[in-house]
Amino acid sequence: MMKNSVKPSVIGTRSGYVIRFTCPECHNENAIMYNMPKSYYKDSRDGTCARCRKHFMVLTPGQH
Repeated sequence: MMKNSVKPSVIGTRSGYVIRFTCPECHNENAIMYNMPKSYYKDSRDGTCARCRKHFMVLTPGQH
């Protein structure tokens, strides 16, 4: 049976088709690249730090 763990959330920023966020644990800047506009405009997505491999819920502000 899988555990349903709560992931900590971090705030990300949009830059082109790239979502950037900083890991609060190791302060490493990470990027998530998207080439599909539908997945780019989601309000939240799962992200993983490249250095410490922690999982986060990356929140981005909505486009108005």
